[in-house]
Amino acid sequence: MGEFGVRERGRDWPRQVVAWTGAALAYAGAQGLSAWIAMRARGSDARSQYTDFARPAFAPPGAVFPLAWTALNLTTATSAWLVWRAGRPTDRTSSRGPALTWWALAIAARSAYLPVAFGRRQFWAATADSAILCAVMTRYAILARRANPAACALAVPEIAWTAFATVLSAAVARANT
Repeated sequence: MGEFGVRERGRDWPRQVVAWTGAALAYAGAQGLSAWIAMRARGSDARSQYTDFARPAFAPPGAVFPLAWTALNLTTATSAWLVWRAGRPTDRTSSRGPALTWWALAIAARSAYLPVAFGRRQFWAATADSAILCAVMTRYAILARRANPAACALAVPEIAWTAFATVLSAAVARANT
């Protein structure tokens, strides 16, 4: 076993690099498309809109969000990559397939937030989306743990951040509706 409890696969490293890159690009691409859709709907980016919202005292500055989500893109993509590497898809006891399905659902839930909150300004719907993302990531982490404990650990930061984001989103919704 190598680092993160993953079996070493010798000359398979180019395929693994491509797989990790694909996972990272899936999340980053979905986020980029989501931000673009939100910007097109309102004519301004999410960060400038965020500064116009009434926000609670615990709200971080707008510059924190791209940094946080970039870090979460990397940790969550690495988590999915570890799950993908964890076992053969033919193993009937493996949670690999279900975990990766929940990971894909997380990409969809995460991608819905910006267009709903900043494109349509439906703050309560965005809050619900954030809560759904938190629940989806929690389910993903549970399944990922069965495939690879390190994959579960790498999902925890996104669960924590989306729990915080749900509380923040509810406070913004309350203040702006």
